[in-house]
Amino acid sequence: MKSEQKQPENFRVVGSVGATGIIVASMVGSGIFSLTGQFGAKVGTSQNILAAWIIGGILALCGGLSLAELGAMIPCSGGSVEFARRAFGRTTGYLVAMVTIFCGYFLSLAVVGLLLGEYVNQLLPTTLDINWIAAIAIIAAFVSQLFGLHAGYGFNTALSIIKIGFVAAFVLVGLFWPITSRMAAPALTEAVAHPGLLSGAVASATLVVSFAYLGWSTGADIAGDIKRPGRNVPLSIITAIVLVFALYIGVNLVYLRVIDPPAMVEADGKPMGAIGAVAARLLFGTAIGDAMAGVIALLFFSTMVSGVITAARIIESMAHAREIPAWAGIRLANGVPMRALIVTVAASLLSLAVGNLDDILGLLTVLINIFSSLSVAAVLVLRRTMPDAPRPFRVPFYPVTPIIYMALAGWSIAASVMDGGLTAIIASIAAVAILLFIKPLLTIGNSRTSAL
Repeated sequence: MKSEQKQPENFRVVGSVGATGIIVASMVGSGIFSLTGQFGAKVGTSQNILAAWIIGGILALCGGLSLAELGAMIPCSGGSVEFARRAFGRTTGYLVAMVTIFCGYFLSLAVVGLLLGEYVNQLLPTTLDINWIAAIAIIAAFVSQLFGLHAGYGFNTALSIIKIGFVAAFVLVGLFWPITSRMAAPALTEAVAHPGLLSGAVASATLVVSFAYLGWSTGADIAGDIKRPGRNVPLSIITAIVLVFALYIGVNLVYLRVIDPPAMVEADGKPMGAIGAVAARLLFGTAIGDAMAGVIALLFFSTMVSGVITAARIIESMAHAREIPAWAGIRLANGVPMRALIVTVAASLLSLAVGNLDDILGLLTVLINIFSSLSVAAVLVLRRTMPDAPRPFRVPFYPVTPIIYMALAGWSIAASVMDGGLTAIIASIAAVAILLFIKPLLTIGNSRTSAL
């Protein structure tokens, strides 16, 4: 089955540094500055907090190594979708693509834009409508990609360097800065038994943490633009995951220097939402803690730029597979996927008009987890169905590595079902039914395009 068009070599402009940069930009958002506060008091100990982030990193590496093999073997736009398409057939590939592009990009870009708007409003003397701020940010991310492949990826790399530099500086300074104020756990007359490492609380925390590591599939999705993909796709994916893992562990060590896990709660007893800002205020004072709002807004924008880049490549893959009109996959002479970018931005702006985006994504968590795991499972299938294909990189410890990831995927799907209940299952079934119903409608005009 041939569904992906061969990318012209002159469109391969991204080296290992640029590819690593976009993966890091996709992975590192605001999650590292908020997630630990959501479960720190619940798991109760420093060891449990670090265990959740360590396990999450190991699982991200297992998934990343699996896609690294496939991305080096099939270096194309929208690789994570193409792998599922080749392994499980065109209908499954279509569903993976649609769920990925709608939930992972269109809706998510709108959500990230709205969050950016909330942080920007903290810096402005007069509050603005966050929908307008989000729309401006989405359009700005689009504009950043209009000046050519080199310029677009270069802008993303610059944002990634700023992002890495900020987080690394926070870690290095935070680990050695003199402590003048600390949030200690409240004194209790009776000893409290904290959850063990294998407890449900730590398992739930690991599931939450896994979302902070999402984005490692980006290297496979932009493989069509990467130079020497057999070398640079695996190198960039592995480097990015290891780098992000080190940054995440470092940030959590900073938190634990100034905040006891049982103290990671707000005054009303709810989980601590902005633990990064709280830790910064304790370490450096109120002014620097407040300034983090501006830096986090920049982190959001960096994530949006990488999201626009990757979404356009997935749309290209769908167009080449004739799952959507083929015209969407045509690039300009300078390599810019203009039509795919326009589709991405238009759909993301329309998503801003949909209410309760977080609720929608929450209802579709089961669906997202099922279809995203198929991209990793594809390495097991394609090892059997494409045994003679050149593999510049092979998954270490195969098949244990992808099986570890699949075990987590099964666990997270079960956890999502238990959390969302019958509503989440019904929403996922309804979404699949709608996507299958509209599938023939999306390909209208492809026969005419082919004849031109």
